[in-house]
Amino acid sequence: MKLKDIISGLKDEKVIGDINKDISQVSYDSRTSGKGSLFVAVHGFKTDGAMYADQAIENGSVAVVLEKDTLLDPNATKVIVPNARIALAEISSAFFGYPARRLKMIGITGTNGKTTVAYLVEAILEKAGHKVGVIGTIGARINGVSVPTKLTTPESTELQGLLSEMLKQGVTHVVMEVSSHSLELYRTYGCEFDIAVYTNLTHDHLDFHGNMQDYFKAKLKLFEKLGKGHKKDVTAVINVDDPYGKKVMTYVDGNILTYGMINNANLDASDIETSIDKMSFTIATFDTKFKITTSLIGAYNAYNIMAALLCGKACGIPFEKAKEAIEKLDNIPGRFERVKAGQKFPVIVDFAHSPDSLTKLLETVRPLTKGKVILVFGCPGERDRAKRPLMGDIAVKLADFTFITTDDPHGEDPEAIIAEIEAGVIKAGGEIGENYKKKEYRKTAIKEAIKMASEKDIVIIAGRGHEKFQDYNGKKVLIDDREAARDVLMKNL
Repeated sequence: MKLKDIISGLKDEKVIGDINKDISQVSYDSRTSGKGSLFVAVHGFKTDGAMYADQAIENGSVAVVLEKDTLLDPNATKVIVPNARIALAEISSAFFGYPARRLKMIGITGTNGKTTVAYLVEAILEKAGHKVGVIGTIGARINGVSVPTKLTTPESTELQGLLSEMLKQGVTHVVMEVSSHSLELYRTYGCEFDIAVYTNLTHDHLDFHGNMQDYFKAKLKLFEKLGKGHKKDVTAVINVDDPYGKKVMTYVDGNILTYGMINNANLDASDIETSIDKMSFTIATFDTKFKITTSLIGAYNAYNIMAALLCGKACGIPFEKAKEAIEKLDNIPGRFERVKAGQKFPVIVDFAHSPDSLTKLLETVRPLTKGKVILVFGCPGERDRAKRPLMGDIAVKLADFTFITTDDPHGEDPEAIIAEIEAGVIKAGGEIGENYKKKEYRKTAIKEAIKMASEKDIVIIAGRGHEKFQDYNGKKVLIDDREAARDVLMKNL
């Protein structure tokens, strides 16, 4: 593909050199730049990609995209742009033939619920006979076959390549979790969405965004661009019970479908009945009412189900068919996932890793528990420190006994992270040995929690869900909470 064609969609660019060069690859990592590649020098979290432009040229790059003109090999064409990340997204989209324009794109954003909504929408679309691609926290899937990815929303080059591969494999609909990081870093800038879903906004990722207002502004980018490109028949699906939901609506130029239980909405859920294994509730919408029974429990999952139903409607799928798909879905990996090994008490593994999600999880199980709620959780290192004492406070107030342990320490001292959680526990009246313990080794915490439990209790292992490795200063330590719990249960039957 010619360089001139790849950069044709850029704005305010300045080209120095030959624009008729053939480009074989788009890269933002000089180490992966090969012969005939176009290297885009983006600002990373620690270094500026422009520092590696010479290395990229040595490795075979014939053109470089930069934010500032610098001295480089004169044989390499330079493209100077205002924002290299936006350029990377637009260039990647062009290089792969604008795949998002040829797919029905469904983007889901919000602090909590993205993965669950994505799984539900995938099930609904497949039930209706569509071929579906999914991109999200648990990786990517093409027609049900897993494809590993490193990020919830991949970098724009990988993302566009993945969308292109989905097209090749006959995919017609793509369901994507759109993280606030990806929106702020323009990873999805080259994508045009047909449907955008807003679930909620609660305290999380403030280490990156700084404050809730900037966090909200990042989420808004998905809705501000909706309908501004080649796609005009677009729809926003919005939770109007969330405090930010109505604000989102004011930024939408397109159709709006709403859901909620408190405020007036197109879709309403009521009469929720819950057990540890299932939940049923009534849906009222437009001119019809129907009952749904699901293995996904908790009021928050009623919200997730409503979001998925409206996505289905926006895709022309009748509620009756969508209901069948939802009721057939057994579980979602690491989302209120039950670990069963013949024990007499429930053991639940859940991804809850924010103050709001932990609160909702514990509030859901509390009325279902005749005995004690025993909680295992920790917080990741090098991430939002402000939420650590908040989650400690929530744990001691809503659980009967808590094991504070590690999550992903990354480069932080695990004991220091645990101490910051413990500060919230102590402030809320927690007493070590009475209603909490500290166990740095996560498997030990899981083991002790399960051994503490009796027949009427429930054990909640929160924070990591489906994840299979912990990061200790760059070293990957194998631990799957579900398998760790199952091993203990099998040994103690």
